[in-house]
Amino acid sequence: MKSLLSRFQSRPPARPLSSAHQTEVEHWKAVVERAESGLRQFWLNHPRVHHHYRRKALVEGLAWQPWVTRRFDGPAINALELGCGDGLGLERLVKQGLMQNGYGLDLEESRYRASDDRVHFIAADVNSIELEENRYDLIFAHQSFHHFEALEHIMKTVNRALTPRGVFVLDEFVGPARFQWTSNQIAWTAHLLALMPRNLRIYTNGIEKREEGRSSVEEVIRVCPSEAIRSNEIPAQFALHFDPIAQLQLGGTIQHLLYSGIVHNFPDNDEATDLMIDSVDAVESSLIGYGILPSDFMLLVGQKRAEPDTPRP
Repeated sequence: MKSLLSRFQSRPPARPLSSAHQTEVEHWKAVVERAESGLRQFWLNHPRVHHHYRRKALVEGLAWQPWVTRRFDGPAINALELGCGDGLGLERLVKQGLMQNGYGLDLEESRYRASDDRVHFIAADVNSIELEENRYDLIFAHQSFHHFEALEHIMKTVNRALTPRGVFVLDEFVGPARFQWTSNQIAWTAHLLALMPRNLRIYTNGIEKREEGRSSVEEVIRVCPSEAIRSNEIPAQFALHFDPIAQLQLGGTIQHLLYSGIVHNFPDNDEATDLMIDSVDAVESSLIGYGILPSDFMLLVGQKRAEPDTPRP
């Protein structure tokens, strides 16, 4: 383990996690347990909703993983996932041939033990990590980067850690910090909820959903201290440190709010339900396309920049 840690040149936790970090770890353990029980919790848990998300996330006609393989004409030699969670996703990508060696960073070393010796887990705070220069062909984060606060530092160390051919991929929430939804997106969410049959709008406690509220910053922090801490700043920081290859708008500005707490009501492979989901996605996409709403989720793909921190004209 020491040799592996030295490769990262990181400052892994040498003492128990702070209370904030412990709250973070316990929160996500609970989320994983609910997911493993079969409970649909998030908007992308519905396959039809997820279908539209994936459709909008294609890079030159491919999902980003096979696109990376095509770009490299084979697997990445070394790849690093920032915020890997339980590590199952990382091992799956190694076995699918995306990378020869996969490294995963998270606050707490994964309790999951990979069956593949090409998969390695490290406990470290991404906010203070120092990565070895010119080591990784691929660095990526999937719905984790919006939990990181030290954006400037992380972007710089990621840029240094990429090989000359390396790419950085973020599939991320980039909407309002601390989930401070805008009045505009709350209003559009309420409009679309009002058009839905009542049976689709019932929470598990039997209450009818008529709108999605806005929690206070303090309430968001209480549940998850790092939640969306600087999420709205991610695209600008990305643009300062990487030459963009793809900047795709994936939506979620309305759907993220609309399906919250009720996504379990929407059956799979039901013609009427699929049409409802398709229509909601079309309305949201039109509003984003016309600039009426921003896109709260984006796929950002960039390559190493020789002179980071320099805005492109």
